[in-house]
This record gives sequence, structure tokens and C-alpha cells, in this order.
Amino acid sequence: MNLSDLGKSSLIAKNVNGLNLEQIRRECQELAKSRAKISAGVAIVPVPFLDVAVDVGMLTKLLPQITERFGLEDKDTAEAREKNIKDKVLAVGGLVATRGIVNKTVQGFGGRIIGKQVAKYVPLGGQIVAGTIGYMIFKKITFDHIEECYRVAKSAQQGKAV
Repeated sequence: MNLSDLGKSSLIAKNVNGLNLEQIRRECQELAKSRAKISAGVAIVPVPFLDVAVDVGMLTKLLPQITERFGLEDKDTAEAREKNIKDKVLAVGGLVATRGIVNKTVQGFGGRIIGKQVAKYVPLGGQIVAGTIGYMIFKKITFDHIEECYRVAKSAQQGKAV
């Protein structure tokens, strides 16, 4: 990606006339929140990389659905769309390191300071933190996409170039 491409959208209006963009935005946000809850739930399961695989699968289906709901389409080729999804996946992939670090930090901190009796509860605390982080990051990725779609569709409805 070139620096000149930053801030440019690859979305184009296909059929935005007559759409209630505010309602679509709210519906997409609710859908994103429900998927983020699934992401958080999967993050709690202590199976390595399961959460990332589930997040990637959900994002590859959810982001195009959101785009379509706003009456937009991606002007890029399938190859570019795949790269765009890969870029978003890399953002989700950062969860692996973050969740691992959080779990180790919480477990280590709890084990040293609180002691053996309370340490047995620390893994649950680490899982809760990982789930919360998973929810927040998934929600951020999808809400950013929703806002981009909303901005492009709103501009198209008003006859402005994006």
C-alpha cells in the first residue's frame, strides 16, 4: 500500500438510493456486537489459535455482508479483496500475542503475590481478560468497517465523491 492510498476507500456505491443508512448502521452494529460476543466466548476456551481461526472465519463472512447491506461493493479485484481481508486478519492475529502475554502476566502476577490458594483462580481471570480483549478488538475492526461503509454510502446519497 502506498502512502497516497491511505484514507482512500475501495468501496463504491452500487445501490444506496432509498436506504435508511442510520437503521442499517444500527443493525450492523448489533450484528457486530453479537459476533464479538462469540469471539470473546471462543477466546475463553484454552485451545491455542482456536480464537484466531474463528475470528478470521467470522470476519471473512461478516465484512462483505456489512458492505452489501450498505448497498456498496468493493471496486478492487478478488485478489485485492483477499489482501484486504488478510490485512484485517493480521490485526486479529495480534490477539494471539496479546492474549498469550495477558494470560502469562496474570498467572505469573497472581502466583507470586497472592499465593497458592488464590492462584488456582488466576487462569480464569486471564481467560476473562483475554475474552474482553477479543471482544474489544473484534468490535473495533467491525465498527471501523461499518463507519467506512456508512461514510461512503452517505456521501453517495448526497451526491458527493468519496
